Amino acid sequence: MTNPAAAIKMLVTYAICIPVAMLVGYVLTDPLDYGTLGFLGLVIALIFSPIFIKWHYPIMVFGLGCPMYLFFLVGDPPMAQVVVILSLGIAIVERSLNAERRFISAPSMTWPLVFTAAMALITAELTGGIGLHTMGGGVGGGKKYIALLISVATYFALTSRPIAKERRHFYIALFFLSALPSFISDLFPLLPSPLTYINLLFPPTAEAMSGEFSMGAMRLGAFAYSAGAVATFMLARYGLKGIFMSNRPLRIPFFLLMLVLTLFGGFRTIIASYICIIFMLFFVEGLHRTRLVLVFFMGIILTGALLVPFSNKLPYTFQRALSFLPLNWDAAPKQDAEGSKLWRQRIWEATWPKVPDYLLLGKGYALRADDFAMMGDMNNGGQFANGATAQMDASEEGLAISSDFHDGKLSTLIPFGIWGGISILWLMVAGQRVLYRNWKYGDLDLKTMNAYLLVGNTYHIISFFFIYGAYQNDVGQFGTFAGLSIALNWGVRGPARQTVPAPVMTFKSSARPQPA
Repeated sequence: MTNPAAAIKMLVTYAICIPVAMLVGYVLTDPLDYGTLGFLGLVIALIFSPIFIKWHYPIMVFGLGCPMYLFFLVGDPPMAQVVVILSLGIAIVERSLNAERRFISAPSMTWPLVFTAAMALITAELTGGIGLHTMGGGVGGGKKYIALLISVATYFALTSRPIAKERRHFYIALFFLSALPSFISDLFPLLPSPLTYINLLFPPTAEAMSGEFSMGAMRLGAFAYSAGAVATFMLARYGLKGIFMSNRPLRIPFFLLMLVLTLFGGFRTIIASYICIIFMLFFVEGLHRTRLVLVFFMGIILTGALLVPFSNKLPYTFQRALSFLPLNWDAAPKQDAEGSKLWRQRIWEATWPKVPDYLLLGKGYALRADDFAMMGDMNNGGQFANGATAQMDASEEGLAISSDFHDGKLSTLIPFGIWGGISILWLMVAGQRVLYRNWKYGDLDLKTMNAYLLVGNTYHIISFFFIYGAYQNDVGQFGTFAGLSIALNWGVRGPARQTVPAPVMTFKSSARPQPA
């Protein structure tokens, strides 16, 4: 006998699915049209919405480090920005429907982030607005404003709920290992034709598109980022003590192998970051009082002894990454690295004297028509398309015009003036305080993770001032570290309250003992 309820349910399902399938088949006749991609994205979003509503928080944590770009959305936004917006929106709705769904309160972090967002919006209003050329606007530069505001939102998305104690290690792995697919961007020359569509999600690097795949000669920045993700996860999960002083001997060569693989990127900043972080972790974990001091000291001597005679025999990317060491390197990698250093120096010398002009009101991120004309007409080396040499200083180059100074101080003071400086310093101090208190007073099973977050945040502060920085990204970096720490530790920890036992009151009996 047929069940009427089941039959009606089946008919309703067919009535919805069949027209949708026909419409999807029709629009797929032009699959790369933005309207088609947008419609398909909406259909996919509706299909997977129950999954995302239930698991939006772990998806957001994974997306923060995932290098995927959502090509089917206008502007090709990175996955991190989209999942932060969706997760925070769902968390706000959950809070409005359920009073028990409270965000973790940490006012010391909330106020500097609110100040940062308000300062950015006011500056945008006074300097041309938040314009997006991809949306047909006449003013550009809005992507940096969006990146900055989403950086602020990332902290609130992370602190929308505490992470359960039994799932802490899962979230640590989810956060750090999500960057593993980065290497796909370097495989563009090797992928056969059908598989190249994966590069819509993982765009190929400039090096991958410019030539053939060559280990050692081609700078594999994405590959180095994947290896660095594994090394960073090991430092955060196990610490130096868990890597070098555990009963797992395979951890040591595997960790060292990951560090060596990062050299294929040719980035000096990666090497500087690991040297700085490992040095600080060595003292934070108290290893300077153990026998590991001698092991590290002998390892440094042995590495130096091997580098001296073989320095110019190493692959090109290795030499470029290590070129800051005073050794006998080939001319090509050394000149390449020096060229990057000289460019930053020229930007600094040409732009720093202009900082006082923007102290009260920064120039913002807005790019107008004349800015785009200057950037479009000028080739590398300051030469216009018509062949005439451009008489301009380094502050008028394309990257400088778009506020890509590769320097934390310039990227703060010129777009946002002294108010940007106040916001970033306030955020640094507040974040460092949160991470220090959670490291000192947090649970013992989080001691290693809290130590890495504290050291990693300290390195980013050093890098912001002396190595490399970008205000709109570093706000997110400081907020992410503090937000993850607060979610893992269920707030900002402090010294445990010592309970004083209540005094025991004794009463003397007035009755006298009777003689036996």
